[in-house]
Amino acid sequence: MGTEAILLGLSLLMPLVAVAVIALAGTVNKVRAHRIRRMTAMASPLAVLPAALLTVIFDEAQLDLPWLLFGTGLMMDAPARALTLIAVLLYGAALTAISWVKARDAERGSGALSAFLLVCFTGNIGTYLAADALSFYLAFTVMSFSAAGLVIHYRTEAARRATRIYLIMSVISETAILAGFILLVTAEAGGVTGSAPTGLVTALLLIGFGVKAGTVPLHVWLPVAHPAAPPAASAVLSGAMVKAGLIGWLRFLPEAGGNTGASEAGLWDAEVVATAGGVLLALALLGAFAAVVLGVVQQDPKVVLAYSTISQMGFISALVAVGMMVPALAGLTAAAAVLYAVHHGLAKGALFLGVPVVKHYGTGFTGWLVLIGMAGAALAVAGAPLTSGAYGKYVSKTAVEEITVLGIGLDQILPLVATGSTLLLLRFGFLIWQQNRETEASARAGAQEGVAGWLTHAGPLFSWLGVCLAGILVPWLIGQYWLAQQWVPETGEISWSPSALWDALWPILLGLLVGLAAVVLRWRTEPWAQRSLLQPGDLLVAEESLAARSWRGTSWGLDAVHASSARLQSASARRASQLTDAGQQGTIRTESVLKSWEGSGLVVLVLVAIAVVVTIWGGVW
Repeated sequence: MGTEAILLGLSLLMPLVAVAVIALAGTVNKVRAHRIRRMTAMASPLAVLPAALLTVIFDEAQLDLPWLLFGTGLMMDAPARALTLIAVLLYGAALTAISWVKARDAERGSGALSAFLLVCFTGNIGTYLAADALSFYLAFTVMSFSAAGLVIHYRTEAARRATRIYLIMSVISETAILAGFILLVTAEAGGVTGSAPTGLVTALLLIGFGVKAGTVPLHVWLPVAHPAAPPAASAVLSGAMVKAGLIGWLRFLPEAGGNTGASEAGLWDAEVVATAGGVLLALALLGAFAAVVLGVVQQDPKVVLAYSTISQMGFISALVAVGMMVPALAGLTAAAAVLYAVHHGLAKGALFLGVPVVKHYGTGFTGWLVLIGMAGAALAVAGAPLTSGAYGKYVSKTAVEEITVLGIGLDQILPLVATGSTLLLLRFGFLIWQQNRETEASARAGAQEGVAGWLTHAGPLFSWLGVCLAGILVPWLIGQYWLAQQWVPETGEISWSPSALWDALWPILLGLLVGLAAVVLRWRTEPWAQRSLLQPGDLLVAEESLAARSWRGTSWGLDAVHASSARLQSASARRASQLTDAGQQGTIRTESVLKSWEGSGLVVLVLVAIAVVVTIWGGVW
């Protein structure tokens, strides 16, 4: 077994070992248990180190475990390498942010949030590294259901509601994926040409992975889960977990990932897959632009970022859809989708992790540092010139030049997503600025505590700075320079010519103009935000209202049925009682008759007559 295989195994085992230590600490006395859990939580960022070494040192890795389940395989290829590195950075930063506490607060730490993050990390990178359907499904399930522990962490009523919604959507996702895998694996095992029900399998996989990727109308869990979860958890939910939906599409829809072998073998109907790609493209564009309308009227900065994620994932889903529609472009669109996912994961992670950083460090001598970092991450999300976002959009635009939507080139439509991103980030910045003003006094009070007070939230600050720095360096290293072909093949190098700079700049300028017009016209979002359909979760509010009305109607119907049943039962009981009474009275009269000699004699005569008749009848025949 080579070094890369050992690191591959340790990447999944190390986080689980840390979780086991946190869980088993409960078997000792309470004081020692808190100390063990706190120390393990503090050291938990080291659990992602094997995965970090794996992605940095090796281009490819493979590990086969034929004795596990029905044979388990792990494999790191180019997409898995890039996405695993992003997961390492985001989870490492999140674990660092939540485990840095004051010594006097150490006894309050249970390590639960760290444990759930570690389990999620194992499942998350497991989806990237899985080499077979069973391993992928197991990892995907572990990631999905352990993430519920992140959403419900604060135990508020909003967190409980968000967790219920998240679990419902996760069950829908898991069921669809499992059904699709069963059909797909059965068809491939049979080896019969045309045996795969392509339309059904494609629909199931699009739905199952679409839930995790935030595809409209399956996106409803995102806007309610993000404000309920801690910022560190939101960073991994938005930056890494949603990419599991992307890798699922690329792995198991052959055209989407550029692998047409299954289609050539007759297991997939290319025409059906292309039609499904057209449907996905329509939903992706709808999500990319509708999320902007819904996001700019929100009052919570984390909800605004959630809608921004839905918009950005719509952009990525559009690339996957093009690969399904035109298999010849699948290799390029898959590479562009992975590259854009790398950029988006780091930039959006920096914004989510920056929410508490702005609160505690947005004023004083760290204020300018925080401003520059948050502005840089926001510009990257919007795709400003010379940022990783601009490069990701450039590669994506090049990949879809041949596609038109309603007579308009898709390469002309996708840049407008940057306009929507600009509006969402302006709204986010305004809400953060407003929040910062409200907490400025508390921030000054914390600064007066000296170095100890300043270090209270140093973990979030340092982890946020690390993600910001990685957001500048990693996408460039992966996508543009000499490492390009090792990390994300088929991505070219951009030349920052005046035309390329203008292509990256004009959508942002358009967004700024629209935002300025809204301010000049004194467009107020509060009355709009109070409308039920524009609350976080949008469609979810209408669905909950419809479900409530349906339940009331169903309850009324059930009550009516129960009432009718009760009346029938009452009537039946009365009738049965009457019949019983009548029967009892008849029985009593019969018994009294039979007890008399006249009655007994009559019975005897009847029986004798019957016997005589039977005897004569038998003698005749």
